[in-house]
Amino acid sequence: MLPNHVPLVVAEQFGMLDAMAPGRIYLGLGRAPGTDGATASALRRHHAANDEFPQQVAELLGFLENSFPKEYPYSEVHAVPGPWQAQQNRVPPSKTAADVWILDSSTYSAHMAAQLGRPYAFALQFGSADILNAMRIYRENFRPSQFLAKPYSLVSIGAIADEDPVEARRQSTPSAMAMLRMFQRKPFALLPPDEVAAFQGNSQERQIIEQYTNQTLHGTAAEVAKGLEDIQEQTGVDEVMLVVQGYSRYAQSHTVELIADHYGMPSH
Repeated sequence: MLPNHVPLVVAEQFGMLDAMAPGRIYLGLGRAPGTDGATASALRRHHAANDEFPQQVAELLGFLENSFPKEYPYSEVHAVPGPWQAQQNRVPPSKTAADVWILDSSTYSAHMAAQLGRPYAFALQFGSADILNAMRIYRENFRPSQFLAKPYSLVSIGAIADEDPVEARRQSTPSAMAMLRMFQRKPFALLPPDEVAAFQGNSQERQIIEQYTNQTLHGTAAEVAKGLEDIQEQTGVDEVMLVVQGYSRYAQSHTVELIADHYGMPSH
């Protein structure tokens, strides 16, 4: 969530990560606060931070690539490690850099991802936003860049699989309850499924829990896989990312194992 951070610091942190693991680092940039007002204030995030997101992205890319024009106020400010440091030390520049993605859960950042020629990731687990329109905007307005010749997109979606579809649905309720708690400005905590089932909320609260439970792909491995394939077919994305749900560590790891087995993926 870039408005929560200083672009120069992010550039240096991810430059260091790429130096340690060349070609393996992904940097996703989102504009949402991702938190409550008090925390945003503690992060020194002001009310216009969202509106400044495009400028922050431009500055971050300028630091990462050491590409500010001479007249820019930060043209003499350099991220270390980075291209400037390599030049000063008279060593070959790094052949890799953090792979920058633009993150979204609406249609706002689709335009930016397209204009920058960067890969675009859509978080479908946060709600029933218009992903089809977002993908259309991204593809129709895409400008090829040195980083990407054609549009490349990803969608993330919550998922929980179990041999028993009833248990899979049961394990999907803690995340739904956590979303309700977030809306109520309570800690985003995963409560046990039995506690969620016993929750005596009002009709609106129960509706929110039901809504987010239904938005998670849950069921047997075959049912979850069918849901993933339907999403890929509808959106045309290049990658689908599972946001693994479930209250217990076993439920989470078992989901990964079941989906991997369904697609015949190796165990090592």
